[in-house]
Amino acid sequence: MDATERFNQDAPTDRLLAFIEFLRGRDIIISPADSLVAMEVAGLVGYSDRTLLKNGLGSALAKSKFEIDIFDAAFEQYFGAPASDKEAQHSRSSSTDDDQESDPPSPQTLAEQLSQAMQAQPELAENLSSDLVDALRRGDAAAIAIAVETAAQQVDVSAIKLLTQRGQYIRKMLDALGEQALRDAAVELESTEPAAFEAVQALREQLRNAVRDRVDRAYMVHASGDAEDMLDEALSNMSLGNVDQHHRARLKRLLERMTRKLAARHGRIRKRVKRGQLAVPATLRKAMATDGVPFNPQWRKSIRRKPQILILCDVSGSVAAYAKFLLLFLHALQDVLPRTRSFAFSSNLGEVTDILRALPVEVAIERVNLKYGGATDYARAFEDFATLAMSDINRVTTVIILGDARNNNTDPRLDLLAEIRSKCRQLIWLNPESQRSWGTGDSEMSGVARNCDVAAECSTLKQLERVIDDLLTQLNG
Repeated sequence: MDATERFNQDAPTDRLLAFIEFLRGRDIIISPADSLVAMEVAGLVGYSDRTLLKNGLGSALAKSKFEIDIFDAAFEQYFGAPASDKEAQHSRSSSTDDDQESDPPSPQTLAEQLSQAMQAQPELAENLSSDLVDALRRGDAAAIAIAVETAAQQVDVSAIKLLTQRGQYIRKMLDALGEQALRDAAVELESTEPAAFEAVQALREQLRNAVRDRVDRAYMVHASGDAEDMLDEALSNMSLGNVDQHHRARLKRLLERMTRKLAARHGRIRKRVKRGQLAVPATLRKAMATDGVPFNPQWRKSIRRKPQILILCDVSGSVAAYAKFLLLFLHALQDVLPRTRSFAFSSNLGEVTDILRALPVEVAIERVNLKYGGATDYARAFEDFATLAMSDINRVTTVIILGDARNNNTDPRLDLLAEIRSKCRQLIWLNPESQRSWGTGDSEMSGVARNCDVAAECSTLKQLERVIDDLLTQLNG
């Protein structure tokens, strides 16, 4: 088997494996078994029918509607436009060229002109005597692809991480391919043989396009996923109040991903059944039917109350940007946090559990902000909360308050906060402000911290995820 036949056989498999790596960079979980199934599917359907290949790989690699949407976009991006679209584009460009006054020379004409120049100039022929130039002149796509792939391995193009490195790797690969000879020939022919100069330039452009495509494919596989991860990591560690409008859609996706991860980690926990202490009187009564032999021991049953979580979210103007994302997070956590009741407040406080569950997220957030937004008054908010929910708090209740504890220099009624703490299992206060700002100006965080089990800075998604993850671990432990 020669090199061309081996390339034609191995290239589709290599490209499929690179595509699988490309999908992994876009949050699609693909196991080694899934990869083997995808390779088997590709072997059965082949690579000639693009639609059949897409449907086959999609059935093997995408397992949910979320992943199907990502797969469809990634397939179009990685494998490019369908052949029919390319042919239509080529026909449009050809018709446009026909309308022009003069058509450009054909590749055959350029090759003939270059051959004539090489015959006339032995030095030029010697400089351009290489397998790559011969392959370019013949239009041998397989030989060109082998040379490009060899150069890609030499310069380790898979190490590309940033879009700004694209030009560097293109130049490295061109140098590895020996493009310098074509460049020198173009310089020599530019003033003496214009026709041959055009032919050399066409060969250079053909080679550059092949190298550019290879670098772009490497970037999509090895770098674009990393770049997306870097941006996601930056947003996850950025203060929610500083996220601009341009990145809010991405942040929403991060919130959804976070809730899916928390649901997968804590949503299906099998608990070990505890039988408790032996109930002697009941066991003896059961044993009377078996001559006193306790074949059916009875156990004391203790009723365990399920934990509940009450979340109070400050939606006042000072934390408006932050509160919007907290409400978005609360909306997404409805199926993750068990027995959760949500409250919103600025001056007055009200329960918003049904609003977050019944309405679409954007409508729910807008309605909550419209009804409860305004100036902060923690005293009135705590009084309203005491009226609405104080009697429901018990030793299995966790209360979480999200707010900056700035009360416009008025009494925040910390005695009510202390009463809440005395009744609940734990009281957690999450403040979006930096801890260095606590206790400055009209901040009441010094007194708040003394009346809470946990008082923590929480202004980023990472911090919020850590708090909720720890809380769910405690509840399910």
